[in-house]
Amino acid sequence: MAKDNYYVMRKSQLVKDFKEVVEGASQFLIPELGAERTKKISRDALANFEELLPGLPDVGGDRNLITYLIPVAAWYVALYGSMRQCGKTAEDTGKILYDLDELQFQTTPGPQKKMMSERLFSSKYIEKFKEWASWTNKREYPANWAADFVEGRGDDFDYGCDYTECAMVKYVTAQKVPELSPYICLADFPGSKAYDSGLVRTKTIAMGDGVCNFRYKKGRPVIQDWSTEIGKIRKSGNR
Repeated sequence: MAKDNYYVMRKSQLVKDFKEVVEGASQFLIPELGAERTKKISRDALANFEELLPGLPDVGGDRNLITYLIPVAAWYVALYGSMRQCGKTAEDTGKILYDLDELQFQTTPGPQKKMMSERLFSSKYIEKFKEWASWTNKREYPANWAADFVEGRGDDFDYGCDYTECAMVKYVTAQKVPELSPYICLADFPGSKAYDSGLVRTKTIAMGDGVCNFRYKKGRPVIQDWSTEIGKIRKSGNR
């Protein structure tokens, strides 16, 4: 029932979060589309998001370390749904959300970023992440991720994760907008740069690989970003 729906129970906060996203997106759209068209995109995107909320997939709720990413996937679907009515593409939608992501991390206080960096490489977090990866392979929730923890190899990386199923790709595919998938993946790089976690990733399910191979090394410069990856996405035919 709706009253037991994980996302509906958190509707107020989730809608508030998305409103902030839409307000940020509007600042990128107004110069090109004007205030009135942008207002319509904003209204439609918010309506889309509220409509999507009850149908967001169950991936275990608070049992899942990254359930919070499911509503983020809905951001892309909701905003894209309204932007393409004005002739905008999946790439246009992805670029706006990527730029907003970068801005968010640029304005995050340094001490907060340092604290998150320390947490991501703490033995407590790594153990929790291992347990989470093992749990995903029980496949209790069909819409969930499936992941294998990868032990570090010294100089190459501290630890990693091979995702063999991606909940976000499954979701946007179910919504008949699989073209959004590669752009959602790009959002991992600004966060890694901010938290100094040294992400390197050479394969993604969204780009047709059988795995997303995340490798983390504390302090390693993150050299992948929109500029290094967008050419590959365009070449694949995703626009």
